[in-house]
Amino acid sequence: MLHFIRPLSTALTIALMAGVPAYGQEGLDDALGGFDGGEFDGGGDFDQPAPPTPPPAIPRAAPSPWSLSGAFTFSAAYDYTQNAPQTGEYDKRGLSRVRPKVALQLKGNFPNQLPRPVRIVSELTIRDEQVYAIRGRDDYPEPVKNSFERDLNIGELYANVQFNDAFEVTAGRQIVVWGSAENLRVVDILNPLDQREIGMVDIEDLRLPVAMVRADYVSGPWTTTVMAIPEIRLNKTAPARSAFDASNGAPPPQDTPADDLANMEFAARVQGNFSGWDVALQAANVFNDGAHKETVQGVTRLRHARVNMVGVSADMAVGNWLFKGEAATINGLKTLAVPNRDFTRSDVLLGLEVSTIADLSISAEVVNRHLYGWDATLKAEGLRQDTQEYALRISGDYLRDRLHLSALMSRLSPLARGGGFSRASVAYDLQDALTITGGITLYRGGTRAPFKGLGDNDRVFLEIKKSF
Repeated sequence: MLHFIRPLSTALTIALMAGVPAYGQEGLDDALGGFDGGEFDGGGDFDQPAPPTPPPAIPRAAPSPWSLSGAFTFSAAYDYTQNAPQTGEYDKRGLSRVRPKVALQLKGNFPNQLPRPVRIVSELTIRDEQVYAIRGRDDYPEPVKNSFERDLNIGELYANVQFNDAFEVTAGRQIVVWGSAENLRVVDILNPLDQREIGMVDIEDLRLPVAMVRADYVSGPWTTTVMAIPEIRLNKTAPARSAFDASNGAPPPQDTPADDLANMEFAARVQGNFSGWDVALQAANVFNDGAHKETVQGVTRLRHARVNMVGVSADMAVGNWLFKGEAATINGLKTLAVPNRDFTRSDVLLGLEVSTIADLSISAEVVNRHLYGWDATLKAEGLRQDTQEYALRISGDYLRDRLHLSALMSRLSPLARGGGFSRASVAYDLQDALTITGGITLYRGGTRAPFKGLGDNDRVFLEIKKSF
């Protein structure tokens, strides 16, 4: 019987509200007096269910300020032009690389947790060369195994503190790229290079980070940067008797400047970013990453001169064209042939990059390096009054950016038989984070380092990379 009470009460309510004459507002209140929010007085109790109580909100954990990313890479290479080994040499023919590598990057972003916004970056790379175990470790010289077999490398490791919108300070191991050139270097001198396997890796992956304290100040379109660099880190060169050794197996001993306040390096840059073009002025007082030979107590050694560099770089976009230019003057260079004299060199780079209708990107760069105060005795060290370097890169992305084609040619003073290399590769994204790459690198041996004696190093390579 109770099932019809609620419809009946609802109908009565509607009728009373419609203005039945016998009821004013007081009559309406009297008529509804038996309904007091859930109890019916005429025949038993009827409880109106209370609205459900929402469940208590579960507090969400704040997102972690840390993020971890990286990649696992497996690469292999096969040398097919090496000659049979001479007596006392190891066999460089055939399989030359079987290398798994793990690269990790940990980032921390603290925009509000600390008094100032802080960003932390740390990188670690571990690689293990397996070709020695496959072919026989006893066949390889110790300098080669020591350089390649176990490689634990701490990459960039720094903390960035932003004091306000205009001023920030970054301290730790960093990579700082100067200039706009992609393949050749003029003003980009702050980070040394890993040159142990020249021609196999692009310059963007060759730079080695160095510890520094860097301050950046922004005012309008201009950014001023000053750096103090206490860590003295030099180019990594191929070990003696390796496939890329240009010293014929007997490099002179090297003197490395100590990491102390007396040897601290300094650098500064003022850069302006404008609509369609950029310009920058650079200055640095650093040790030359490239070594010179010097006689010390009757022994020839590799040493690194303290040099000053003043440079300028600019680029300008015009439609699909990007024009680049860099120039620098470096003084304080040393030589073995004229030991008591400082030399000055000027470097000038011109480059352009264009995107074509065939989805190809073409980049060309040329550098001339002129040595002032030329002396004919410098030829014995492989030096020239004018040295040219050329680089040509062609790349394109196809099949909805899953297929990547790339070709790079780099030559050093072709008229003087300076040597060089050419590399072509094809990469395909099997998945969004899984890429397979295959290619070939061809070498042209030259009369000067770093391509002296490298003409027999032609190789094919394969790489599989899984990012996460």
